[in-house]
Amino acid sequence: MRKGRWSSYINQKLQQSKLSTLMVTCFIAFNLLLVSVIVWLAYQSFSTVTFAEISKARLALLNESTRRGFDFITGVTGTAYGLASNRELSNLLEKADTGRLSQIHQRREVSRILDHTMVVSEGITSIELYTDVFNEVTVTMADHIFPVDTITHDSWFTTLEKADAAWVPLRENESGQSLVGYAQRIFDSRGGTVAYVLIRLSRADIVRRFADVPMVLDGKVLLVDTAGNVVMQMGRVDPAGQNGRVDRRNEASTIQETVEAVNSSSSIIDSAWIQEHVQPGEDGYEVVSGQPGGAQLVLYSRPAMLQWRLVQTIPVYTLLSPLRQAGWQILGIAVLGLLCSAVLAYLFVRQIIRPLRQLIKRMRQLEKGDFDTRVQLSFTEEYAHLAYGFNHMASQLTTLMEQVKDESRAKREAQTGLLEAQIKPHFLYNTLDMIHWRALDYEAKDISRMIVQLSKLLRIGLSGGRLFIRVRDELEHARCYVSIQSERLPFSIQYLEQIDPRIRGCYIPKIILQPFIENAVMHGHPEEGTLRIQVHMHETESSQPDIVIRITDNGQGLPEGWKLEATCGIGVRNVHQRIQLYCGKRYGVQLRDGEAGGVEVTITLPRIETDEQLNLWLDGEKG
Repeated sequence: MRKGRWSSYINQKLQQSKLSTLMVTCFIAFNLLLVSVIVWLAYQSFSTVTFAEISKARLALLNESTRRGFDFITGVTGTAYGLASNRELSNLLEKADTGRLSQIHQRREVSRILDHTMVVSEGITSIELYTDVFNEVTVTMADHIFPVDTITHDSWFTTLEKADAAWVPLRENESGQSLVGYAQRIFDSRGGTVAYVLIRLSRADIVRRFADVPMVLDGKVLLVDTAGNVVMQMGRVDPAGQNGRVDRRNEASTIQETVEAVNSSSSIIDSAWIQEHVQPGEDGYEVVSGQPGGAQLVLYSRPAMLQWRLVQTIPVYTLLSPLRQAGWQILGIAVLGLLCSAVLAYLFVRQIIRPLRQLIKRMRQLEKGDFDTRVQLSFTEEYAHLAYGFNHMASQLTTLMEQVKDESRAKREAQTGLLEAQIKPHFLYNTLDMIHWRALDYEAKDISRMIVQLSKLLRIGLSGGRLFIRVRDELEHARCYVSIQSERLPFSIQYLEQIDPRIRGCYIPKIILQPFIENAVMHGHPEEGTLRIQVHMHETESSQPDIVIRITDNGQGLPEGWKLEATCGIGVRNVHQRIQLYCGKRYGVQLRDGEAGGVEVTITLPRIETDEQLNLWLDGEKG
């Protein structure tokens, strides 16, 4: 119901709209849809390609950052190897079995060597020496020499006993600076382990390695160890809110301040995700959705010398921000072009429909009765056809107006003639009736009977101008004809009827029996001396019943080679044509020689019972 109301409302608005408005509106709507689809497809394809290229470029940069950031490994291992191979340090540790004063002096020299190495080595938090050589010496000042028992309970010490050197994870000390360390054995001249040197690195030391690597800390960066565990998390923040721009002089301190504890991170990019998605020894990138800040681009580099790697997460929204700005600019240009095209389309449409407006103006003049108005031919073929058609129509209307006047005059004359013609049959009937009564006066009963039959024959034949009459009237017409012919012919006529009572009140075309009875009378010439004519009418048994009339005689039969289409007789052909004209091609007349001699005529007609059905057949709505 609601859909029908909307449809009616839209149709009403369309009928009330002007053609120019509809054309311009359709043009704008079509172009807007086209531009929107093109811009959207172009933006999607361009953003997909651009995003892939940006991701590959960021991944290459992250790999380079990983390589450059972990170059300090060579320096740390070199420092540890230098201490292990330092002859002075080895001699001091081997001579530690002298007196107490000598041990104090030797410990100070060892501490001096460690302090000197710490000064000349960059990016190292501390250098510690673990040995039992100076266990008997009382420590008078703080240094970085500790007993071996201090580290024997650490989980990594067992690994160090099986190797000369190793990178080891460290617990944060009280200052919270230690993160990872490099442990190296120091051997004496006999090949025994005399001490362990441990070089500690802090978070700040590692982060400082990436401070000069451009764009590496754009977003959030995770430092991942060999087992895929997140060692630390780094990121750049913008305290001033200036789109991530930080003064290079304060960049190192800013990076150090933004290093967060791994356990406090709420990101879904954690150790479990890294172990599940990151392939060992490979680099790559992946888009991860479901983040609080939207989709994230996750990039992971190839492992460095330590088999550690960097994992970087960047918001996709931030990454595609320049692309969105370019998209808005393109969309603005497209909208501006659409507006310009709309103006041009309006001017063009206005010029196109100008001939139509002229045609409408001339049609209104024609409605007011100005039949001399004409339309000038336009420059386009379609409008030229319309103008020619209008001008021809106006000329035809002028001619038709004259014809209507002439026909109206002729109609009035015909009506007058019709009134006069209606008097003639009436005069004829009165004359025949007068002859009938005069014949009775002279007791000429045979003449009176013929006059009565002739009067009935004429009344039924004329039947007030109707084309169809009842079956009973048609049979009465045939009996009158047979009666008249019986009075004048030298041989007798035996006329029989066998009629289904159900069809006596049906309508059939008038005067369809008399022509065939007349043919039998005129051309039958029966050898027996008596002409027998039988009329049989019945109704077919079907969903659409028809009336079948069969007329038979005992005459000479049809001439050899006789055909209905080639006959020159008017009566039979007229009946057949009238039936097909009124009732359709499936109805009509068929003639053939009878089985017992003579001619057998079969007439097929529709069954018409009421006046309403008759009107439908006459109006051509059935058949």
